[in-house]
Amino acid sequence: MPNPDWVLGGSTWGFFVGDDRSDRASRLEAVRAIIDLGLGVEVWPTREFSDSDPSPTEIEQIREACAAAPFVSVHIRSRYWHWNPGELREEIGLAASIGASTLVVHPICFGLVGPGDRFDAGEIARVAADGVVVGVRIALENVRNSIWALDRVLDAIGDDPEETNVGICVDVGHALLSSDAGDRPVRTYLERYHSALVHLHLHDNGGVDDDHLVPGEGVLEWSRLVETLSELEYVGSAALEVQRSDGDAVCAIDYGVRFFRALSASGAKYDS
Repeated sequence: MPNPDWVLGGSTWGFFVGDDRSDRASRLEAVRAIIDLGLGVEVWPTREFSDSDPSPTEIEQIREACAAAPFVSVHIRSRYWHWNPGELREEIGLAASIGASTLVVHPICFGLVGPGDRFDAGEIARVAADGVVVGVRIALENVRNSIWALDRVLDAIGDDPEETNVGICVDVGHALLSSDAGDRPVRTYLERYHSALVHLHLHDNGGVDDDHLVPGEGVLEWSRLVETLSELEYVGSAALEVQRSDGDAVCAIDYGVRFFRALSASGAKYDS
C-alpha cells in the first residue's frame, strides 16, 4: 500500500462529552493529555454555549503546552456558528494567541445553511486576509451533504489556500453520512477538494448517525481512505475527533493511534 505523509493529532472535543461536568478534564488537562501521546492537537476553546471562555492565563498555559506539538488547530466556538465577521476575526485572534495555524469553521459560519442563502464573499476574503497577518488559516469543514456550500465558497474566492488563506477540512465521518457524493462519498469529498485540502477530521460511524467512533469501530473503509490520501499526496494535518461510551477520551484517541499504526504495519504509513 502507498505511503501517505500526513500528521496525526487528537481533538479535545471528546473530553467534554456527557452531562457530568464534574468529571471533565480541564481544557489544559485535555491538551496536555493529547500532547503526551506525541500528537498534534485541535483545541475546542468551548464545547457548549454555556461554557466559560478560557482566561488569559489559560490561553498562555495552553500555548506553552502546545509549543512542541506537531500541529495546533482550533475549532470555532459553537456560539459563533453564524455569520458575523467580527466574531470570526475574534476567533482568528484566539487561535493565534494559542499558537494555532488553523481555525476550523462550518459553512454556517459563512452564513450558509441552505442552498438559497446568500453570502458575502468579499468580506470572507477580507477576514481571511486578516488571518494571514497573524499566521492563521481558515479551514472550512464539510457537514452532511455540504458540497453545494463548499463549492460556492471556493468558486467565489478561489481554491488555492496559498492565495486565499481559506482551505477545506474534510470531516470523513460527515462525508460518510452524505448522500450528495455518490456511492463512495469519502473518496469523492477528498478528491473533489484535494487542491484546497489543508486539514482532516477522523472518526467513524455506523452509516446512520454522527457517532464519532474510533476508526475501525464503524463502517468506513479506512484502508481505502489511506490509499486515497496517498494518491492525492496529502501532507497536511489530521485530528482524531473521537469519543467512547465510557467517556475515556485519552483511550479513544490512543486506540485511534493504534489503529493507524496497525495500518502502517500492513503497508500504510503516516507521521505521528
